[in-house]
This record gives sequence, structure tokens and C-alpha cells, in this order.
Amino acid sequence: MADVNADPAKCGLSGSPTKVKKIENIVFQAKESKRYGADEKEIAALIEELATNHIIG
Repeated sequence: MADVNADPAKCGLSGSPTKVKKIENIVFQAKESKRYGADEKEIAALIEELATNHIIG
């Protein structure tokens, strides 16, 4: 706080406007999965598929 001249009243839990009211555990289930090896050919196939599906640009 001293390095940035922060007001101690606005730092930490008392200075935080965020209040956690509820926490839920969510479990995602994969509908399908694929495995790729670590060789260059399979990595290239993964990158191509991600680009084709517009997951990476």
C-alpha cells in the first residue's frame, strides 16, 4: 500500500465492494473427447481443428 500511496480504509476486506453470497460447485461433463499426441503432426492437426472451428484465430 505504501508503494502506491493507497488509502488503508479502501484496501482489504473492509475496502472491497464485493460480497460473496453463495458458492456453487458445478461439474461439467464432456460430451466427446479427443486425444492428440505430442508429435508435430498431431499438434498441427489440433491447431487446424481449432482454427477451423473458430476457437483460435
